[in-house]
Amino acid sequence: MKDKLLLVTILLIYIFVPILLLFNSYLYDIKFYFLTGIGLLIFLLMKICNVSNKEIGITKDNLLKSIKRNLFLIIILLILILFFKILHMDKYNSTETLLFYIFYIFVSCPIQEFLYRGVFGYFDMKSRYNFLWLIISSLCYSFVHIIYRDILTCILTFIIGIIWYMLYKKDNNLCGVTLSHIFLGVVTIFLGIINWSVKLGIED
Repeated sequence: MKDKLLLVTILLIYIFVPILLLFNSYLYDIKFYFLTGIGLLIFLLMKICNVSNKEIGITKDNLLKSIKRNLFLIIILLILILFFKILHMDKYNSTETLLFYIFYIFVSCPIQEFLYRGVFGYFDMKSRYNFLWLIISSLCYSFVHIIYRDILTCILTFIIGIIWYMLYKKDNNLCGVTLSHIFLGVVTIFLGIINWSVKLGIED
């Protein structure tokens, strides 16, 4: 009963927060900080429900395995990004500050991996329907990106969400997927392939 109530609460947050950001320009402008606060809230809820750090992937167990497993993905992502660069798909000029990258690397990416891989991995461990959690996790991760009002972004994040979840479940350690998330995000933002500073789908 405790886990069911926790799950329903988390799913409601995952549904209503992106919608709130989509239609509230002020919250959209502080989206990274707002989502960080949501991440801390959900972490607190899970601790109140006596969920251990290990159960949500915050552990030293399988640390090196997790990193090595994601190195292959990072290499593939690097090749794809270079391909996009060659095709001149870098349509933005990166204007992000050093402070943004520090926040993105050390706060935003780890929290996103906790929210969409660690949280659902916990419920996955207690279920016989592993494929269901893979889909729910990836859908929720894709859904939060509706705030950018770009269908391609939602499709791509659904696909990478599936890959990251499958990699995470191999070792139940968030470190590897967090590193590949950081790599993908930093490189695509820096090269101008993705622009996180767009306002409601319109370039500044």
